[in-house]
Amino acid sequence: MRSIQIISAVLLTGSLAACGGGSPTPGTPTIRTIELTPATASVAVGQNVSLTAIAKDQAGHTVTGVTFSWKSSSETVAKVAGGVVTGMTAGTANVTASANGVTSAPAAITVTQAQPQSSFDLTLSQDRLPVITGTSATLTVTVTRLNGFTGPITLNASNLPAGASAAPVTVAAGQTSATVTVSAAANAAHSQPTAVTLSGSSAGVPAVNKTVTVTVRGPAGSLDTTFGTQGIAVTPVGAGEDVPYAMAVQPDGKIVVAGRVAGTVSDDFGVVRYTRDGALDPTFGAGGKVLIDFEGRSDIARAVALQPDGKIVVAGNATTGAGEERFAVARLNSAGTLDASFGTGGRVETAFPGSSADRAYAALVQPDGKIVVGGQANLASNTSGVDFALARYTATGALDAGFGTGGQVLTAMTAGSGTEAIHALALQGSKIVAAGGEGDFRVARYTAAGTLDASFGTGGKVSAVFGAGSIGVANAVVVDAQNRLVLAGQSQNDTAAARLTENGALDASFGEGGKKVIAINADNWDAANGLAIQSDGKVVLGGWVYGVGSQSNFTVTRLTAGGQPDGGFGTGGTTVTPVATGIKQDEAQALALQPDERIPATRIVAAGLRQDSNQDFALTRYWP
Repeated sequence: MRSIQIISAVLLTGSLAACGGGSPTPGTPTIRTIELTPATASVAVGQNVSLTAIAKDQAGHTVTGVTFSWKSSSETVAKVAGGVVTGMTAGTANVTASANGVTSAPAAITVTQAQPQSSFDLTLSQDRLPVITGTSATLTVTVTRLNGFTGPITLNASNLPAGASAAPVTVAAGQTSATVTVSAAANAAHSQPTAVTLSGSSAGVPAVNKTVTVTVRGPAGSLDTTFGTQGIAVTPVGAGEDVPYAMAVQPDGKIVVAGRVAGTVSDDFGVVRYTRDGALDPTFGAGGKVLIDFEGRSDIARAVALQPDGKIVVAGNATTGAGEERFAVARLNSAGTLDASFGTGGRVETAFPGSSADRAYAALVQPDGKIVVGGQANLASNTSGVDFALARYTATGALDAGFGTGGQVLTAMTAGSGTEAIHALALQGSKIVAAGGEGDFRVARYTAAGTLDASFGTGGKVSAVFGAGSIGVANAVVVDAQNRLVLAGQSQNDTAAARLTENGALDASFGEGGKKVIAINADNWDAANGLAIQSDGKVVLGGWVYGVGSQSNFTVTRLTAGGQPDGGFGTGGTTVTPVATGIKQDEAQALALQPDERIPATRIVAAGLRQDSNQDFALTRYWP
């Protein structure tokens, strides 16, 4: 009898639970709010998105076991069932959920047009395509076919630079690649790197677009007419004669040039910064220019070096109130203001003991931040006239006591009272290479402590490269990828280069027995003042030549890695550029490489003076 009573109670409880529409059973929570998540959603036509409804009682507690009724404000846009929303047509709709007479706030649904399935994709063999005027360059386009698509695809290039063209190309049905040819007319203007759209299209399927950067450029050795005005930038810096002597290219492509500028009272250090393409940089100094005065007398900047933090080191000589020349070094912040953390107000002057005139011609920044400056000291004696002079400074501009004698080193390269000056410096590992001379190329190598390195040349010196009877000087030195030393300057008043092995012997694989003389004008003088080595090992020299069309002109010469004129550059390996009008003087004093990964190309920049009514800073840029 007891079991029958229990079964009856269970049946009664089930019957009561099954009854709907009546009053809530005492103790059952009352729904006060319904929340929908997410509150907004986007779904493509034919696709689904799920919403979640949560019922809460008067205390904010979740009510479980609730069955919701769902409704869409526009079932032509979006249908909803059980919280699953299906996109029908593009548009918007509001979806709500209800239970026990309570309705949620609406969830805003946006239905977008379904994107058709891709039928193919394109892969380009390169994303940058330089095209030399009068020639063509090609691009291989590879097709990846998708979802069973086998049809033909037409390739079209749009937004090409002026003077460039590319005919449409068809990838035949079932084929997977084609070649697009971009041509530049012989008279096409050189262009900035230009984003070109390469579009693949086929009937009834979505088009596919890819981007390739196309640059119309000139042949090797030609002026790059996208620089300055038709390849030349000229800047009157001061009120009178302005002569640049040194140049450096920043990692961002901006160009820093330093030299002598006519100030309001006397000559000053002049520093000018240009944008990548030869305009004055308005973010530097006053309209791109900075003048630095030391003691109100004549100051000449002859060297510039860049620090990794963007600061600019400028070195040369300053004339004291007593009329004596001294090493002078200034450091600028990246915006062109004097760096107050260096020396006194951003400036340092250094005198060498026993010298009546000290001039700095070269500077470099070591990886540890120390600054090495090289030039000459005039000892005015019969046993040691004008000698190599080096000074090393700490990062704050103090002489480095760990270098030479109190931060200074003097080296007589030859016996007697000759004139020997350092014109260029380079780091060879931790060792310092100084090149210059007078009468011949002369090179010295120093340890990190400033002593002559006995493993180099004879007792640390190479005092004769071109040999007895030579009249010449090394104006530039670069360490190549094999740790060899490449030198440039003039010998017998002709452009000259030489290459030494790591330890100072002539490298017989370069030129003729390690030396190369190029008479740019066999009837007159010429010389190299600047030097750079391309990534392919070719050697680029910058300088001047007398008597070719005017009094003097800029020259840029390229040698092969083996030291012979590169016939693919300019005319017989040399480009001569008249910068001044008529027969007025212009001479390149410095040369640097300017990489531009957008092309890609590493262009050649020469800096020097142009004579007009006054001498002005002048830059030229050439295609490699």
